[in-house]
Amino acid sequence: MTTAQPDPDDHAMALLCKALGNPVRIQIIRYIQHHPNCIATQILLHMPDGAPHAQSTISQHLRVLRDAGLVEGYHEGAATCYQINRERLGWLVEQLNQL
Repeated sequence: MTTAQPDPDDHAMALLCKALGNPVRIQIIRYIQHHPNCIATQILLHMPDGAPHAQSTISQHLRVLRDAGLVEGYHEGAATCYQINRERLGWLVEQLNQL
């Protein structure tokens, strides 16, 4: 009996799913999709009731999303502007469609 070899994409997909495993991060992704090039303060101000309203908490969530490659940040002066990494998000959608 042969055992199946793990697909290398499985690990990458699991990391992305883990990054999206928090409802606040999904809210952040949705906000950035509708407001590309926004800064963390804008995201913070538009979080719904019941979501965290501390800059440090939003920054931690953004770091997880950046580390997973779902969000990209670039500096404009002292601010960091955020946008969705559409290629990475599209890859995840393709992988989920194949399940």
